[in-house]
Amino acid sequence: MAVNLQIVRELVEAESLSRITDISQENQITCPYDLPMDWRIEFEERAAILEYDGRLTREMAEKQALQEILIRMNPRE
Repeated sequence: MAVNLQIVRELVEAESLSRITDISQENQITCPYDLPMDWRIEFEERAAILEYDGRLTREMAEKQALQEILIRMNPRE
């Protein structure tokens, strides 16, 4: 099953930018090094998958992975 990564990126970005800003300001997380160790490991794994399977640059993969991890850390109820 092929996934259109551009559509996924646009959806993630459009839907989560304000949440990501709120979450990162609340937790003072501005980069992966600010993540707790267990979340940092999740971040590294997700970034590697996005880079390899998603064929993203390392920089783009890390940016998207951080966004996803911040959302997972503080899901809205």
